[in-house]
Amino acid sequence: MIRDRGTPGGGGAAPVGGVDDHRDESVCTSEIEHAHRNRAIAHMLRSHDLLDEDPTEVVAGYTRQCSLLVTARDLALMTATLANRGVNPRSGEQVVPERAVRQVLSVMSTCGMYDGAGDWATQVGIPAKSGVAGGLIGALPGQIGIATFSPRLDSHGTSVRGVSLFERFSADMGLHVMEVPPAAPAVVRSHHVRGSGANATRVLQLQGGIRFAGAERVVREAVQIPPGGTTVALDLTMVFSVDDVSRRMLTEVVRRLVLDGHTVHVVDPRSLLPDPDPDDRGVVVLHDLEDLLDPPRPGTTGRHSA
Repeated sequence: MIRDRGTPGGGGAAPVGGVDDHRDESVCTSEIEHAHRNRAIAHMLRSHDLLDEDPTEVVAGYTRQCSLLVTARDLALMTATLANRGVNPRSGEQVVPERAVRQVLSVMSTCGMYDGAGDWATQVGIPAKSGVAGGLIGALPGQIGIATFSPRLDSHGTSVRGVSLFERFSADMGLHVMEVPPAAPAVVRSHHVRGSGANATRVLQLQGGIRFAGAERVVREAVQIPPGGTTVALDLTMVFSVDDVSRRMLTEVVRRLVLDGHTVHVVDPRSLLPDPDPDDRGVVVLHDLEDLLDPPRPGTTGRHSA
């Protein structure tokens, strides 16, 4: 997020939101001259080895960052980037590492609103950061980034109108982070047998975004399949995302089914799972469940290990 904290013209938020790096130099100079309290805090942190850099330079860099000139639109783009896992929504570029985004949003959640953090957490419930200039930003991961600007401040040094707007957004749009959404459809859409006899295929059809809890449900469904030489189809046609842990779990489900003597067809049009290992005999990757009606011959599909 910061190119070079300690040098004039070097610190800024441009990588986050595509914002021009302009600074109010008069404000910056004045704030540095009167930053006695911040320098005292920095020296105290340094004495406890919590800072490993020169406290004066740290405070100067912090002050330069606080002197950047931005618009409400600039702030909105920055918060949208945080809400979008560090990906700039305009450029599609990953400008902040996901781990850094998690840390920033965690700090915003716990102390971004200073002495009003507790009331904010219960009444608004959006990770946020206020500024004494009247800016107020909030980011709800995976949903929305919000920015307001109105200079009139309350006793906590937070924009009065900004707080009012955020309270309305949270209430009207159901944005409180602790608000429980309606139950989503189960990850396992259906588990049925298609055909009969030697041509029977057991279909495990999945849907939605699969994370650990959903993948664990798939594992429970899979272990109910009795061992034998039947054909099993793991249909991911309606799945739009799979996180890393769930991907490994689903891959292990496929491996265990093969070890139990099944031929496994993975219907994976979005290539959400890794290609099967060439040694994984009994695994065929298809792009359409209907291809099971006319099983592809080895060498004719883009992804198979038969």
